[in-house]
Amino acid sequence: MQVCVIRMFMYVGMMKFSRFEFNGKISYGILKDEKIAEISGGPFNPGKDTGKIYDIDKIKFLPPINPGKIICIGFNYKKHIDEMKDIATKKPTMTLKAPNTVIGHEGIIRIPKMYSVGQDGVSSTGYDSYTVEHEAELGIVIGKCGYKIKNPKEHILGYTIVNDVTERNSERELIQWSAPKSFPTFCPVGPCIETELDTEGIMGTSGTPSIRIRCMVNKELRQDSMTSEMIYSPLDCVRFASRFMKLEKGDLIATGTVPGVGLLNPGDVVEIEIDGIGLLKNYVKNEGRCNA
Repeated sequence: MQVCVIRMFMYVGMMKFSRFEFNGKISYGILKDEKIAEISGGPFNPGKDTGKIYDIDKIKFLPPINPGKIICIGFNYKKHIDEMKDIATKKPTMTLKAPNTVIGHEGIIRIPKMYSVGQDGVSSTGYDSYTVEHEAELGIVIGKCGYKIKNPKEHILGYTIVNDVTERNSERELIQWSAPKSFPTFCPVGPCIETELDTEGIMGTSGTPSIRIRCMVNKELRQDSMTSEMIYSPLDCVRFASRFMKLEKGDLIATGTVPGVGLLNPGDVVEIEIDGIGLLKNYVKNEGRCNA
């Protein structure tokens, strides 16, 4: 196995980087089948194979990155625009999501208690809100900083799975959408960063088929679409975001949800699968009294 991992380092552009914890130690590794081969570095500087191999059921998955910012592209699939007509825009939009919303594979999504916003900008008439919905998305991990980027492919490290969890009551109530997307735990990411996906192939334009995105809740299929249905391609998303802000190494761009968004309830298990990347699984529970 160690020889195999060393051989993989000869092709640094072809890896699944995962971040994990074992016995209190946080490390990066290369995910392959049901095992992780530990490396001395990370996705931006892999370093060397340490020779340590872990079974994935023995480790705790962590978010593969801690992004400086999370950029959410909205309404990037025509059928999602159709299902959200009451708030949808005619063109894809961009919203920032709080970076500390990130959790990893098998982490817990917490359903918050919400209050409607009064004229004073604070809480007025209270209501318990459970209108929290899943949004299955392809995520772009930025590998090279840039502003007003002309050649976006050079700035993409790889791709991951994102669940852009959103609270719908406040999304409809507020003009800007950062708040309903920024509750703690509302950005599951993982289980890895895949650096092998063909950027043009994602759109089905390079002779290879586009990739499938599926979301299941309690094993019931909720979302099922192909990345070729995107309005803005991943390259377009990078260009679009960099028109307004400087993208930094490790930033995360969620490229927009496929159609079929739906309600999450305490006790649910939500799984998002993207061909070529893997499966992101999370559990849903109520928010506790202490949110520290």
